[in-house]
Amino acid sequence: MERAKNLLLLVLLVGQHLLANNGHIAYIYPISGLTIDGDLSDWPAEVQFHTMETVHYGNGVEGPEDAAAKWCAGYDAEASVLYVGVEMRDDDYVKTPDNPHYSSHDFQVLYLDPMHSREGSGVIGYEIDEDHRKIVEQEMLTFYPQVRDASFDQVELQIKRRGNVVTYEWKVQISGQLVPGRVIGFDYGVFDKDTDQDQIMVTWGPQGGGKFMNSDRIGDLVLSTRDQALAKVNGQLVWADTPASNWPSLVRLSHSTSPDIFYSTHVDSTGHFSLSIPEGEYTVHVPTSRQMVDWNKIDIVEATGPDIALRISSDQSVDLEPITVSLVPKPDLIPEEGVLIKPFNEATSRQVDEFVAAYRAHLNIPAVSMALIQNGELVYHQTYGVENTISKALLRDEAVFEAASITKLVFAYAMNRLVQRGEFDLDKPLYETLPFPELEESPEYKKMTARHVLTHVSGLPNWGRELNNEPGTTYGYSGEGFEYLKRVLASEDLDKLPEIIQGHLEQEILEPLGMTNTYFMCNDRLPELKVAGHYDGIPNMFDCPDQPGMAYSMHTEAKDFVPFALALLNREGLTEAQAQEMFTIHTLFEEEDWTDGYQAGFGLGVALRDSPQGRVFGHGGNNGDFKCSFEMYEELKTGFIVFTNADTAEPFLYDLINFLVEGKKAE
Repeated sequence: MERAKNLLLLVLLVGQHLLANNGHIAYIYPISGLTIDGDLSDWPAEVQFHTMETVHYGNGVEGPEDAAAKWCAGYDAEASVLYVGVEMRDDDYVKTPDNPHYSSHDFQVLYLDPMHSREGSGVIGYEIDEDHRKIVEQEMLTFYPQVRDASFDQVELQIKRRGNVVTYEWKVQISGQLVPGRVIGFDYGVFDKDTDQDQIMVTWGPQGGGKFMNSDRIGDLVLSTRDQALAKVNGQLVWADTPASNWPSLVRLSHSTSPDIFYSTHVDSTGHFSLSIPEGEYTVHVPTSRQMVDWNKIDIVEATGPDIALRISSDQSVDLEPITVSLVPKPDLIPEEGVLIKPFNEATSRQVDEFVAAYRAHLNIPAVSMALIQNGELVYHQTYGVENTISKALLRDEAVFEAASITKLVFAYAMNRLVQRGEFDLDKPLYETLPFPELEESPEYKKMTARHVLTHVSGLPNWGRELNNEPGTTYGYSGEGFEYLKRVLASEDLDKLPEIIQGHLEQEILEPLGMTNTYFMCNDRLPELKVAGHYDGIPNMFDCPDQPGMAYSMHTEAKDFVPFALALLNREGLTEAQAQEMFTIHTLFEEEDWTDGYQAGFGLGVALRDSPQGRVFGHGGNNGDFKCSFEMYEELKTGFIVFTNADTAEPFLYDLINFLVEGKKAE
C-alpha cells in the first residue's frame, strides 16, 4: 500500500507543469526491451509524455495539427542507454533531400549534457531529419570534450511517418553509470517548415537561443525509480531594499554528499520557485545574476546571506524561509583625477591592476589585454585572466581577441592613404565602380560615396541590404557600408577579394608599422592564438573568418596594436592635408548622444569627441562576446588600448575612461 501511495505521489508530481520551473525538470524511470523502429506502442502504457510549448523562434503554432509535439523518455541502467520517443502532428511536412540547410525543411534536435557539470560541460545537439544528420556546431565547440568526442555512433534512431504524425525513436549510449538520482541536461526541439515558408521551432525547455552553447538554457532529466517518492520544495526571493532589477533567473539545489547531483529551477516573475526532488540533504544556492540595464550599466544581483542547508524527507512539502537578494555595488575605484594625468610609476601599475581585477570579478570578464600610452610612449602592457573558462588556460601575451568595429578604423586609415595618393576618389559614386544589386529598388543609393561610408551617412543600416535614408543626409552607423566599400576596393577581381584586401592592409599598415600579430582572416596561426569569446561567462563557439570583413574581422592584442595607435597620434603615413580631413568631424551626433555635454561625431572613419582634457580620437568594438576600446587624448598624447572576451565588459570600458584620464564625475 505504501509503495502504491508513493508511486501515485510521484506520478502526480511529475505530471504537472509547475509554474516555477515550467516543466523544465522531468523524472524518468527504468525501461528495457524496446525495439527502435519508430513505433512507440511497445513503451510502457504509464509512460509520462511532456509537451513542447516553448516558442524558440517563429510565428507561433497555427492550430492543433501544426507542430504539436510531445516527448517521453526512460533509461536502461544495465545497458547505459537513454531512450527518447517523440510524436509530432504536422499537417504540412516539408522535406528537402538535396538541401541540408536547417531552414529549408522540418527537423528535430535532441540536446544532451550527460556530464551535467556546474562548471559547464557543453551540450551535444543531435540535429536530425529523414535525410540529414549532424551535431550542431561541433567543430566550433571542441573545448568541450563531450561535444568534441560525440558522434552518431552513440545513437540508434528510427523515424516513421504515418499520415500527419511523425515519430522519432532514439536510443542513445550514455557514458558513466546510470543510477537513480543522476541528472542529465536535456531538451528537445522540433522545427516546422511549411510550404508557405512560415517556420517555427518549439522546445520543451526554457526559452532562449544558443541551447547548444549553454547548459543553463536546457532542462533536466532526473533518473528515478518507480517507487521513489518526492518532496516538494517551495521558495520565495525577496529584495533587501526597494526592487531595482529583475529577479535572478535560477535557483540551484545541490546534493550535500554528492555535489555532482544538482537541480536547477527557474524563478517566476514574482520571485517564487518550486521543484520536486528526492529526499536527502541539500544546499540551496542562488547563482549570481548579471542583467544588462543600459549599454554601460549591468545590475549584479546575488543573495545577501549564506547558502541554505536543507534536509528533506519523502512525501514532505517544504516552504523555505525567504531568501534575500540585493544589488551588488560596483567597485568604487575611480579617483578624482585620472591615473594617467600624473607620471606613471609602480604605484600606478598596482592601481591599474587592482582596478582591472575588481571589474573582472564584478562583471565576470574572463580575460583582458591592455596597453597604456602616456606622453606618446607605451608605459604599461599587461594581460589578465584566462582564454577560456572551460580550459582555464591562462591568457598569453600573444593571444589575440576579436577587435570588432575597431577594424573599421584600421580600414579607414588604409583608405585615407589610398586617397592621398590619388588611387581612390572619396567622392565618386560607388555604384559607378560596382553596382549594389539589392539596392536597385532605391535609385538614390547611386549617390553613395566612400566619404558617406567613412562618415556613417551612407543611408545603409548597420547590417542589412536596404536603404534607410538618402546617402549624405542622416547619420546611421553602418557596418554594411564598410563591407560595400571593401567590395568596391576589390572590384577588379571579386573572386580574389581576400587576397586583394589583405594585400592593401599589409602594404598600408601591417608591414610599415611592424604589426606581426594582427590578422584579418583565418590562417595557420589564428586558430592557435585566438581566445574564446564569452556570453555570461560561457565560452562561445570558435569562429575563424574565411575572408577579411572590414567592419568586424580584425584579430589582435593590445601590444601589437600600439604602433597603429602611435601612428594615428603622430599622423604617420598621412599628409598634413589628409590628416586634417581624417580628423575633422564631418558627421556630428545628436546632442543627446554626446558624452557629458561635449560634442562627438565621426571624421573619415575615426570616432572623435571633445572632453575636459581636449579632443579624443579612437574607436570602440562590440561583436557581442568580444568588447574592446581604443582612445587617444591628442593634447595629452595619452590613451589606452583594451580588449576583452566578454559580453559584460561595457561598464568596465566606460569606467576605464574616467579611471585612466577623466577622473570621477559629479553624481
